[in-house]
Amino acid sequence: MRRVLLALPLLLSGCVDFQNQYAPGRARRVDGGPDPRGLKSAVEMKDPTSLAHFAWGINPAAFDGEKRKTEPKAALRFAVAGKGGRKFKMDFFSPQPQTVKIRVNGQWIGEVQASGNATFEAAAEGSLFVDGTATLVEIWSDVGVSLYRAGFSNP
Repeated sequence: MRRVLLALPLLLSGCVDFQNQYAPGRARRVDGGPDPRGLKSAVEMKDPTSLAHFAWGINPAAFDGEKRKTEPKAALRFAVAGKGGRKFKMDFFSPQPQTVKIRVNGQWIGEVQASGNATFEAAAEGSLFVDGTATLVEIWSDVGVSLYRAGFSNP
């Protein structure tokens, strides 16, 4: 009986993984953002490589050969090199009158009232971009839009 009482704690301690109790140092580092390799600064939705630019809210299957449908909140990723300011431009179709708002790396850069085919164009300050990380562009709308193309260019 005494052996069973001594063996029970040893058996139960075998179920715990003590050596992995704390995450290694590299797992505790701050995430600097997604790797921008393979991304472009601008993309057309009919380009097969456009799928790499989808962060969320864009269904890869909702494609009519020219444009891709987004949810009311969607995001794209781009590789933007250099510290200077850029201009963001997006051509899209709005199925009904609505306000479409755009954020770049968490900062609002503008909005447009859209119905049917529309274009959004706004300057994005150089301070919004971080070298070596992907730039996240969020698209906020009431019912979603259908994207033709989007991206950054020099002003």
